[in-house]
Amino acid sequence: MLNNRMKKLIVALLLLAGGIVFIVWGSITLKQTTKFPKTTAVVTHVQREFTPDGEGGETEEIHIFVTYTAEGKTYNEELQNTKTSLREGDVTDVVYNPDKPAEVYGASKTGGVLQLVFGGVLALAGLGSAAAVLLKGH
Repeated sequence: MLNNRMKKLIVALLLLAGGIVFIVWGSITLKQTTKFPKTTAVVTHVQREFTPDGEGGETEEIHIFVTYTAEGKTYNEELQNTKTSLREGDVTDVVYNPDKPAEVYGASKTGGVLQLVFGGVLALAGLGSAAAVLLKGH
């Protein structure tokens, strides 16, 4: 059985690992929104799916499809990493992967920044907790 110190160290390491995941995810998101080409898209369809959550309720999943032009070709694809408040007919800025123009993402940098901040907080909490456990022995 794990003693209390070991449990605290495991929690600290999990916080650190979670922080690193969010930092990497935020970095990828920011790269997409700052380095990928930007274009304008029109929301063509919003699909809502409801699935049981196992506790008697439902979880809503929203899929937003857009039409946009990239590299001289028109695409109709599902929009990734975007706000779910978009409605059919809305016009929005998007970015696309120049190597795979069918990959389209929301152009807002807010999500990436939030992921980086959250990851930094988690990582710092994990490091601080690990240091406290290792140095103080609690």
